[in-house]
Amino acid sequence: MIDLVPSLDNNNSEPLYVQLYKYIKDEIMNDRIDENEKLPSIRQLSKNLHISRTTIENAYQQLLVEGYVYSIPKSGYFASSFDKKFVNDIEEQTQSIMIEQPCDAILYDFKNEYVEEDNFDFNLWKKYINQIFNYETQKLYTVTHAQGELELRKEIIKYVRRSRGVSASIDRIIIGGGVQYLLNILSTILKKNNINKCAFEDPGFNRAKNIFSHNDFDILPIPVNDKGIDLDILSQSDAKLCYVSPSHQFPTGSVMSINQRIKLLKWAKENNGYIIEDDYNSELRYYGKPIPSMQSFDKDGKVIYLGSFSTVLVPSIRISYMILPINLYKLYNESKYRYTQTASKTEQLALAKFMNDGIFEKHIRKLKKNYAKKNQLIIGAVKKYMGNKVKIGGVDSGLHLLLQLQTDLIESEVVNKALENKIKISGISEYRIINKDYKNPIILLSYRGISIHKIDEAINLLSKIIK
Repeated sequence: MIDLVPSLDNNNSEPLYVQLYKYIKDEIMNDRIDENEKLPSIRQLSKNLHISRTTIENAYQQLLVEGYVYSIPKSGYFASSFDKKFVNDIEEQTQSIMIEQPCDAILYDFKNEYVEEDNFDFNLWKKYINQIFNYETQKLYTVTHAQGELELRKEIIKYVRRSRGVSASIDRIIIGGGVQYLLNILSTILKKNNINKCAFEDPGFNRAKNIFSHNDFDILPIPVNDKGIDLDILSQSDAKLCYVSPSHQFPTGSVMSINQRIKLLKWAKENNGYIIEDDYNSELRYYGKPIPSMQSFDKDGKVIYLGSFSTVLVPSIRISYMILPINLYKLYNESKYRYTQTASKTEQLALAKFMNDGIFEKHIRKLKKNYAKKNQLIIGAVKKYMGNKVKIGGVDSGLHLLLQLQTDLIESEVVNKALENKIKISGISEYRIINKDYKNPIILLSYRGISIHKIDEAINLLSKIIK
């Protein structure tokens, strides 16, 4: 029989039985206790270590439950036999994982991944959250409706009807925690309609493309020109589903004309297909009125309308919505209770009040003013420092500009050199399905989060990199 000589500390925050359990486990794992070797009896170990039998029993019981030891009635406890190398390898792998930290802080961030602090009043938002906690607590004791809270669905329908011309009833809107969640649901519905191919704008919103690809849809890339998606190429395909952002194509910024929209609607009708209209940040148009949604022209129930609050509020408030045509809604309704609502009920109710009080539209007006100013500052700085070495696109709306560069550098070199100089930018190839070697690389400059006061110096530094 072996002797056990653990170092037990009564002043340690861990109970003695836990300390003893860990000691014996470590001895077994490191082969200092051989397989099937008998451990000291509870009585003997209690006497040797001057601790209670209960402490020994608790330690042995924990080892027994986890399988490190086994017991034989009237004989005692014995070390178990198992592949220690496998377990130790797992532990080593776990311990070796390190979170990669950025070497240097980014000074100028032109990625569309964060919001400038001045663009969202969290104190005001907390006021609305607290209203729910203080006056509508009873609603929080029940599960959220599969389609989202009725109060918010009512406000969204009123808002999109007024601002985007969207026509739909409250029962056809589905709320979710982000567009990708909603597209997962949509993928299932469309497969019931025997639709398993999707035409996508190229370049376009790759996170949407990834969802359909994950759901085993064939992805058909369709080039984008200054009028939007190339309808001639779409018509030659056998797709019955098309994903577009007609009011402000991402990332090129092109706007689909009324003539193109009508042609696309005819395509959907003639092919018994559907159009997914991603109407992201359509409110943020700086010249003239926002362009009406394609859904507002839809007379045949062929447009699936997507909208999101994450862009115009903050990324951490994950509330998006989808409005289905009546025939697709019927399919969804057959199985909607299979889906759990993913958007916070508290935030949904708070947003409903936020909208009902007119604060949301006031917030949008403030955003437009701020982003329009940034838009002009970047355009001015680009013209000042880069002159005729750059062509600017996407100037009328949205949260980013496109710069087509006249440089000997390829896109990846521009992006990497910018990063070396603590500037974070994206190249348009990040959003392409088909990658080619394009002359004159195109980069995206999002001004969603960067401070107004950093724009001039950032563009000045970027111009030196390109030269």
